[in-house]
Amino acid sequence: MILLTGITGNNGGATANALLEKGVQFRALVRDLNKARDWSAKGVELVKGDLEDPESVKAALQGVDRAVLILPNGEDQQRLELSFIETARQAGLAWILKLSSPEAIRGTTSPIPLAHIAAEDAIMASGMNWTFVRPSFFMQNFRSSPAACKASGKLSMPMGNGTVALTDCADAGAFIAHVLTDDNPARHYGQCYNITGPDPVMDFNDIAKIIGEVIGQNVEYDDCDPHAFQEAIRPFHRNDWHSDAVARLFAEIASGETPGVKTNTFQEMMGRPGTSLKEYLTKIA
Repeated sequence: MILLTGITGNNGGATANALLEKGVQFRALVRDLNKARDWSAKGVELVKGDLEDPESVKAALQGVDRAVLILPNGEDQQRLELSFIETARQAGLAWILKLSSPEAIRGTTSPIPLAHIAAEDAIMASGMNWTFVRPSFFMQNFRSSPAACKASGKLSMPMGNGTVALTDCADAGAFIAHVLTDDNPARHYGQCYNITGPDPVMDFNDIAKIIGEVIGQNVEYDDCDPHAFQEAIRPFHRNDWHSDAVARLFAEIASGETPGVKTNTFQEMMGRPGTSLKEYLTKIA
């Protein structure tokens, strides 16, 4: 039995859809049963609980041999993940798969990658079998770009000459489901999979050009002021911590501290290329 966290988020939802497409039964740990009720209607077993409540997590882990730890980036992420990991360790969980990030490299000062590093370290020290899946910069970061670029003719982001490799959340979910349901799970133990889509590494001039192709007009990349961008995104995040953390992460990309790196891992394991940025934008534009 698989236990999934984060089903109401982008990546947890993508993983859930991929598992359902495979006909796999699984359990999801949720804080709000009402928020997740549509998943129940699809046949997902929902268990109410909180990652910081060991008793509710232990109850959700009953009969589970594989757990997927997916949390949205946030101020509480590190604390919640560490609590879940410790409870899972004490419960004797056999295998934990964590959604992480390729930006989780030693030397970063950005809070989001630091939270991933702390959780990865705790998992590796736990004695549980583990797998890390690290999708690159998500295409979903550009979900509002076609409309905004159509209005302004500009892709305004403070990314300097930084580069990214891109992944669609749906591909990340499909990859996780593939690993979880492998007939030989042991081959994934102790593995860290950095996955990307089929596009080459791009800078933001390249991305602006693709957006322009999708919307049928010229789009220029505007390397805007980082502080102005940080203030502009505040209304779209849960709190100031989140918008500040995103700005810090983007600053490391802009400076070249965390450059994009394309891999063939997704295609080699899935037997197909992932979704390209143009394909993704065409679907949502």
